[in-house]
Amino acid sequence: MKNQTSGINANIIDASTLEINRHWESIYVGIERANMLLENINKAQGVSEQRRNEIKGQALFLRAYYYFMLADEFGPVPLKLRPSKSPDEEPLAGTPVAQIYEQIIADMKEAEKLVRTITDYGYNTRITKTAVQGILARVYLTMAGYPLNDVSKYTEARNYADSVMQSGLHKLNPDFKQVYINHVKEVFDIGESIWEVEFKGANKNEIQEGGMIGSYNGITCGNIDTGYGYDYVHATAKLYNAYEAADLRRDWTVAPFRFVTTGQTVVRTAWAADQVYERSNGKWRREYELLLPRDQSYTGTNWPLLRYADVLLMFAEADNQVNNGPSELAYKAVNMVRRRGYGKDVASPDPTVDAPPGLSKQDFHELIMNERLRELAFEGIRKHDLIRWGIYPSTMQAQVQAYRTNMPAALRDPAIAQAQRITERSVLFPIPNSEMAVNPNVKQNPGW
Repeated sequence: MKNQTSGINANIIDASTLEINRHWESIYVGIERANMLLENINKAQGVSEQRRNEIKGQALFLRAYYYFMLADEFGPVPLKLRPSKSPDEEPLAGTPVAQIYEQIIADMKEAEKLVRTITDYGYNTRITKTAVQGILARVYLTMAGYPLNDVSKYTEARNYADSVMQSGLHKLNPDFKQVYINHVKEVFDIGESIWEVEFKGANKNEIQEGGMIGSYNGITCGNIDTGYGYDYVHATAKLYNAYEAADLRRDWTVAPFRFVTTGQTVVRTAWAADQVYERSNGKWRREYELLLPRDQSYTGTNWPLLRYADVLLMFAEADNQVNNGPSELAYKAVNMVRRRGYGKDVASPDPTVDAPPGLSKQDFHELIMNERLRELAFEGIRKHDLIRWGIYPSTMQAQVQAYRTNMPAALRDPAIAQAQRITERSVLFPIPNSEMAVNPNVKQNPGW
């Protein structure tokens, strides 16, 4: 986050941090609603069995996904599987993470049998069978890494990613940038984007479902008509340099320009070659918005939770672990993502961009780690990946030296301070004060 010196965006948090308290409370509200629905769904009259199963499956999955977020971010949290009956109920203690994951898996596997396919809807903001399978792959891949380190789960991660691949319902959009243009234009691409958070409108009139994708995390711009960008989210040299010059993802992901306003004139102005840290996230470009006039802050741009490219990379990562080295199928999966990134035909081998043959297990794993950085940058999954790989604190501490050496003076000190604050305790958020104040049975996470 550019020049942030206070609050959560500067990695300054504790148990009283408002955003963390609200995050916790919002997730448990979702869990409570899912529990209420699941307890009462069989009481509804005049509902077909198919419709009842569909709704039940969605509720089961969402409850499981909320607990996946909680376990991933907070560790051992209270596992509540029934709706509250009285405010006087005894509060629950934190449940061991392994037990939470058992419930996550059970709920998602049951949901997989009940929900419908994505083609039944034609859009990707409902819970569908391949969305469940893809997130199950992510859950199992997480269980195989830190903190559970249950490497037996790589097999299930591979199998569930493969289920999505074998469904025949998904494919890579041949144009990387079009994935994000579709988000901004509010076009559903159910081939590439398997599951999205849906936003709509600009929080005007009767529709109050706008988000801030493209304004909060968009290209620097001080003009509403062009598409206001707050300049909050910047690239690093590590990200920019992870791409080869021929990789088309680089100059779409890391915007090579900003908008400069002089009077009533807005000029698209290129960054100099050495101005890397100044560059913004360029994925969601407001100039493609179709809802006019634009609002300064709010957009209808959807947020991707699961893309097919992610599934391919999860398959390749898990397959490499299962087979003690990459198989031909693992190479095929990662090379499809790479070819698309370079503007090539994803189905045609191309030695100029394909991963080098004959890589060892460790070298292929490092390739996947870097490919996930390149493909999924700014999509909210990097921290999760670094944690499950067990390298979050060490990676951020390495950035401290990189910032000292390479970053412009105007940006350097806040960035160094942000990175320095990431230590072992940062792997988990603190249990919020809002919970600690009412629940004597829950324990605070180490270091907080």
